[in-house]
Amino acid sequence: MDTTAQLNISLTFLAYGTLIIILVVGGMLAKVFYDLSKLTRNVDDTVTIVKTELEPTLKNVNKSVEIVSGVIIKTDENIKKVKSFISKTPLKLLGNLLKLSSKASKGFWSGLSTALKMFSKK
Repeated sequence: MDTTAQLNISLTFLAYGTLIIILVVGGMLAKVFYDLSKLTRNVDDTVTIVKTELEPTLKNVNKSVEIVSGVIIKTDENIKKVKSFISKTPLKLLGNLLKLSSKASKGFWSGLSTALKMFSKK
């Protein structure tokens, strides 16, 4: 009988120990679920705030991009007009004349320096 009494005490102790462990784990799980639901509410509130703040900002950015794009398009058109105007005026001939005279002066100075080098060697 001594063995049976010891087995009963051991099984009772095991049952109480298991009950205590289940209660502790259950309490911890309840705390985790509570914190998780609180975190979910906070994330939802944060997303809502960011969404309400971000929408007007994005609208302003879109308007700014449209304005800058319009200015760039107008500037490109004006540059094309100026280029076409210059190509039709005598200024284009003057520009070509300057390029030609630049090449000619380079050739003249190059020839002169070559001649001086040849005479200075003798």
